Amino acid sequence: MRLFFIFVFVNSSDYIREKGLKATPARVKVLDELSNTDLALSHTELESTFSKVDRITLYRVLKDFEESGIVHKILDFEGITRFAVCAHDCPDKTHTESHVHFNCERCHKMFCLEHTHTPSIKLPVGFKASGINTVIQGVCKECA
Repeated sequence: MRLFFIFVFVNSSDYIREKGLKATPARVKVLDELSNTDLALSHTELESTFSKVDRITLYRVLKDFEESGIVHKILDFEGITRFAVCAHDCPDKTHTESHVHFNCERCHKMFCLEHTHTPSIKLPVGFKASGINTVIQGVCKECA
């Protein structure tokens, strides 16, 4: 179970409201599900865990969460978008997550390696990065 600063001080509903969103049952369910795993989950994986949240509602929740800084998204090696709760208090769309992700080629799980930081990259003059997505491919310890 991932423990974040947000859950030390407030519950999911309070945190969602703190980020300027209405704490609907669907939003609370999605945040709770993402908070209780070390994995970055795809829309399909999230959808399969809920019986009463339809696909379109889930898309909207994830979009709202990303725009408000609650989750960050990662593309896996198959091009599937996955979502994980921001461990830092990310302001709006400016995500400050600077950790590496590991994508297992066998089980296809995506792990947040929160203590493995993204290497510093010097960009050419005139270039401005808005984010970085570092994904390591290989075999996780469960599949090795």
